[in-house]
Amino acid sequence: MLIPLGTNRPLARKTRVVPVLIGLNLTIFVIQILLQSSDPDLARKLMNLGHVWGRDLTPWGPVTSAFLHADFWHIAGNMLALFVFGPQVEDRFGRLGFSIFYLAGAIGSGLIHAAVSDHPAIGASGAIAAVTGAFLVLFPNTKIKCLWLLIIITVMQVPAWWLIGLWIVIDLFSQTFQVQNGTANAAHLGGYAIGIFTALFLLGTKILAREPSYDLFSIIKHKNRKRAFKAATNSATSKPYKSSRKFTNNPADKEDPKTTELAARRAAISERLHEGNLEDAAARYLAMVEYFNNDRSTTMHRDAQYQIANHLYASGQRKEALDAYQALLIAYPNDNERDIIAIIRARINANDLNNTEAAQSILTTLLNKTTDNSIKALAQSELDAITLNTP
Repeated sequence: MLIPLGTNRPLARKTRVVPVLIGLNLTIFVIQILLQSSDPDLARKLMNLGHVWGRDLTPWGPVTSAFLHADFWHIAGNMLALFVFGPQVEDRFGRLGFSIFYLAGAIGSGLIHAAVSDHPAIGASGAIAAVTGAFLVLFPNTKIKCLWLLIIITVMQVPAWWLIGLWIVIDLFSQTFQVQNGTANAAHLGGYAIGIFTALFLLGTKILAREPSYDLFSIIKHKNRKRAFKAATNSATSKPYKSSRKFTNNPADKEDPKTTELAARRAAISERLHEGNLEDAAARYLAMVEYFNNDRSTTMHRDAQYQIANHLYASGQRKEALDAYQALLIAYPNDNERDIIAIIRARINANDLNNTEAAQSILTTLLNKTTDNSIKALAQSELDAITLNTP
């Protein structure tokens, strides 16, 4: 059994909607429990009024059913999944967009259940399946920290595509071969479909900006570039050639040992990233930076540098993450993510390094330069929080 605990992707903005949804669900569940103890008949009537059911479909059922739960384990599993996957999707969709998307996922998955099942259903799992479906498209390679409960108890990290893909397969199997299993598998599958197609549409139409190294479109694009580069390299190396250069024993003609060492280390880091081993790649990157005394030549290519910096931030190595982000911006000053990186740099300075002056300078500069209203609002809120907490 795998229980998700968290992800390794840093957030660009504070999560607001997900805590509200979790609080609302928990409050309603507590009211359910109190009613069941004080007035079981009323509790049963309200439950029947709020569920979604094809035989007695009400206009409000697809929404109200998403805020009702059968027992403690039902709500615990749903809220844990929302806690793990929700903040990342909210971060990409925005607060208003995520709120609309969540309700659409609840309604859509509820209607799908009503269309194919003869049984009433309650629970937030259809809406949360929509969230995880979107997560699958937006962050397929993001590592999910999971608690493994089978024979031994341990914590492990698995890619999002593997974990969410496994859940989809289980729901498909159950819907096909175990129809009467007491779980609204059709609602889950409908939710996954809603989330996947919504995220694909938003990315495909560029309504939602693509995020290098994370979303499905960017990963495919990166793999295509890598494949083309490999093909070109193989083509070039397969053709014999004769160099016009005459090599001598002149030391200037010999390859620089520093260049050779740097190339080997960079290649090893790239290989670890390709394997999905971010932890080892980050460790090797830090060792390389230290070995070459923070030489600018140690900056990796853009996507690799961004992945490493994000991993260092997510794993709590904030000073090292700050250095990695700054190296990225020096090498790529016009990077598409420079505004978000500025927010993260300011947050590290303020929250982790106690350098409020540097954080305020970064945010003030960003406010003066950016034309993106959402970035301006985020930068201003960060600046206000720093000012409020500064004696």
